[in-house]
Amino acid sequence: MIKKIFIDPKLYKRLARLKRASKKALLAAKYAEEIIEKIQREAVPLMEIGNLTRRRELRLPGCFKFNLGAGYRLITLKQHHTLYILHAGSHDECNRWIEDNRELPVEMIAQRCEVVEIRPLQQADFLKENNSQTNDPENDPEPEYGQPLDDQILRRIFSGLTGETG
Repeated sequence: MIKKIFIDPKLYKRLARLKRASKKALLAAKYAEEIIEKIQREAVPLMEIGNLTRRRELRLPGCFKFNLGAGYRLITLKQHHTLYILHAGSHDECNRWIEDNRELPVEMIAQRCEVVEIRPLQQADFLKENNSQTNDPENDPEPEYGQPLDDQILRRIFSGLTGETG
C-alpha cells in the first residue's frame, strides 16, 4: 500500500507539452492524469491502476512503466511504501530519461519532487462507483460462456496436438 506520493514538477510541464503535440499525445496525457488521480485516491496495487508495460524495467530497480497507448509511457518508481511519479513521454524519450537517471539515488529524486497528498475515496464515491460496476454486465467477475464442450468436440478441435485424426 502506498503511503506517500512524490511527483516530479517537470512531469506537469511534460504533460502540458504532450497535450499540445498531437491527438495521440493528448490522449496519452489524459490517461496519465487519470492514472495519477487513481493513485492518489485508491489504495490498490499499481497493477490494478492502469496498464503496465509487458517488460519490467531492469535498469532502474522498483520502476513501473504504465503503457499510455500509441507508444507513450508513464514512469514511476516504487520504494517500500513510497511512490515517485517521474516522467511521461514517448517510448524513446522514456528510454532516454531512464538512461540519464539510472544512477541517481532515491534521496536525490525525493529532493527534486513535490509531496502530493493521498485523497482517499470518500464513502459516497465508493458506493457510487461500486453500484455502477455491479450494474454493468461487462464488469461481471465470471461471464457465462454457454455449454461446456464435450470430449469428442475437444478431440476434433485439438486433433493436431494429440496426433489423432478426426
